[in-house]
Amino acid sequence: MDIISITRAKARFSELIARLIHRREAIVITRKRIPVAAIVPYEEWAKKEASEKTGLAAAAGALADFDADIDEMIEAVYAARAKAKDRKVTL
Repeated sequence: MDIISITRAKARFSELIARLIHRREAIVITRKRIPVAAIVPYEEWAKKEASEKTGLAAAAGALADFDADIDEMIEAVYAARAKAKDRKVTL
């Protein structure tokens, strides 16, 4: 991965894109020696973009492997409520 200044990136943008196409390497662009952007091959970006889910979409399927455990916990809660003497529970 190359690290270049924004001034150099502006002057050689076509060259950087050609490097991206042929070498498939990411390039970090700096401003006053601080990284501010990265140019990556489209395929790499698309793969990362497709894999990133946010909000509730990220949680979808997260508990799929725990179905039996959750069912057991729910049954235990109902059993404990049925045994409780301080209130009446209808099942």
